Amino acid sequence: MKLLLLLIAFIFNTNVAHAQSFTSADQNQDISGDWVFQKVVDYDDPNMKLNEVQEPRFVISGNKIIDSLGCQMPIQKEIYPHFDPFQLMMKGDATKESITSFFAKNFNEKMDLKKSPWGYRVNTNLKKSCNEFLSAKILVFSTQIIIDYGNAFFSYKKPAMNNAAINTYGRKITLLPFDYKKYDDWCYKIRQKNGDVRGTQIPSNNCTAFYHTYSLGKSDTDPLGSLLGSYNYIFNLGTEFPLPLDYDNPVKHGLRPVVLFFTPLKNVLVALVDDRETHNEQHRGANYREALLVPMFVTILNNKVIQTLAVKGQFSIDRNHQITVIDRGWFNDRTKDRIYKIQENGTIKQIQ
Repeated sequence: MKLLLLLIAFIFNTNVAHAQSFTSADQNQDISGDWVFQKVVDYDDPNMKLNEVQEPRFVISGNKIIDSLGCQMPIQKEIYPHFDPFQLMMKGDATKESITSFFAKNFNEKMDLKKSPWGYRVNTNLKKSCNEFLSAKILVFSTQIIIDYGNAFFSYKKPAMNNAAINTYGRKITLLPFDYKKYDDWCYKIRQKNGDVRGTQIPSNNCTAFYHTYSLGKSDTDPLGSLLGSYNYIFNLGTEFPLPLDYDNPVKHGLRPVVLFFTPLKNVLVALVDDRETHNEQHRGANYREALLVPMFVTILNNKVIQTLAVKGQFSIDRNHQITVIDRGWFNDRTKDRIYKIQENGTIKQIQ
């Protein structure tokens, strides 16, 4: 009987050791949230430059992974068979030692290959609109996620937003890069069935995971909400844009402008004010609003608006805070784009 108990204890301890992760990550750690691309290194050629990033950013929410096109794919935790993520490498000349050295050198991660790799995998067939890249093995480390895509390994980390000078008063940051067309398609693609787009446009559920939108109103009495809700946007529009009358103080006139707050540039908070409603302007002598406010970038430093930039049509802003506005001619042909760069003092400089 004693011998049997010892044997059971030995088997139990062996299984526990086998279940331990080969990384320093806790298998119960929460991996939900935003993940942003950091670097990619190919095992066979670590110096090879891979210009095309498979996915610049993804979100894990609950048991789903969401790609930049809005496709939601269920994922499940998986303990991989021994060395399974590295089989392709080991069919070549890779050894346990060389794999360990590769991860230590390129990703600053120590691995114990005597233990089992673990991570997540997509557990359903991918839709055509989903990014096949995210169906690869997703290895979890304590400070990063590494996607094993053949012999190339893509590192993603959660962005650091610990800037004491930036106070969004509880509002979440929408991470860069940001493409307005993707945002518009994802968050506002479905219109009312009767085709009437008047009234406040409410973002879809898909929007909240990737883009954090806020509709400012009279209840937003904090310094940031008050600043953007009462700002005179007409004064800074320029003569090339129609003047939406109520935007000299939108909240005062009953409007609820949609605002997104982007990844700050040091102490500069970058916002996008995006008009998403029509409004009765009979008190101004008009039947209803036809001229909506074009999207407008707003830079804020020390709770003061530094500069605004109205953008019309399709545009984007990258992780370096460079804004590209697509310029199209009369026949919708793409001409020379306008490029702006946000500066560390909050000003916006046109560089092309």
